Amino acid sequence: MGHMTLIVPVPVEIRFLADVVGEATSFAFIEAHAGQKLWVPRVRVDNSHLARSWGVDAAHCLSEHFGGDQYQVPMLKVWRVRRLALMGYSHNDIVVRVGVSRAMIHSVLYSLQDAVRAARIVPDERQLSLF
Repeated sequence: MGHMTLIVPVPVEIRFLADVVGEATSFAFIEAHAGQKLWVPRVRVDNSHLARSWGVDAAHCLSEHFGGDQYQVPMLKVWRVRRLALMGYSHNDIVVRVGVSRAMIHSVLYSLQDAVRAARIVPDERQLSLF
């Protein structure tokens, strides 16, 4: 599990895809299609537009869950804001990419700062536990 996953876990709505193609590809997929309805084929998956765009593994994974139907790609705005901030994007870039206000970014990242601080706490091993 990568450092990013520990701080910003993959949301349950997309975990099925991340388990197959990885977190980076799942994030790229959400960034490209958030909020859109995509047709997911049930047959001829290997030759589909989905397979050509995102790979056969992603296409088969989506087909297993939504084949023969449309998939409403979740927005996952909080996850995207957190990941983009940890990737070094400016607040202005995040506003444009995710479509949120600066106030929402500050709210989301405020809660992330607590998680980052907690992850950085290193116990002093010279101190013996009292219990």
